[in-house]
Amino acid sequence: MSKTRFFFLIALVILSGGLTILVGSLAVTSGKLDGQVAMAVLPLVMLASIGIRALSGRNGS
Repeated sequence: MSKTRFFFLIALVILSGGLTILVGSLAVTSGKLDGQVAMAVLPLVMLASIGIRALSGRNGS
């Protein structure tokens, strides 16, 4: 794995995970944690899982 790809994947995982935690914590503190927030956070969770899978070297099989 090249250094550029590794850096991109690490940044993807850190940023998407951080934004997921930020959005979730803001929703909890404002008392508005519901299905709409879950649907908004879902793409961030998917990005983080794609990055983690790419970093671990698993092909999904």
